[in-house]
Amino acid sequence: MLAKGRLLGIQFLTLFEDDLYYDICRSANEQAYRIAAACREAGFPFFAESPTNQQFPIFPNRLLDRLKEKYVYSTWAKVDEDHTAIRLCTSWATRDEAVEQLIADIRALGKEL
Repeated sequence: MLAKGRLLGIQFLTLFEDDLYYDICRSANEQAYRIAAACREAGFPFFAESPTNQQFPIFPNRLLDRLKEKYVYSTWAKVDEDHTAIRLCTSWATRDEAVEQLIADIRALGKEL
């Protein structure tokens, strides 16, 4: 038994009061859906569909360095010689302004397809 186990329990209790956990998860998911919609509209396909705060668009390798200049993403899978699936992830703390800027940059990159 953890010596301070009750402290962990308090954290979980707080997360489940007044639907806090669901609210912060919903916010992260909605931000991710906005990013996914922008990727689709810009012409970027997806490696896999995701109903979560993680999205997996496929970008031409030639555009990834430009994306990396401003954003952090994970390389998910090499799709072919010229394309890579990346993982974009939002959280409870993802700000609207950050998503708006990413969406604008995705649209700009989509014009280079």
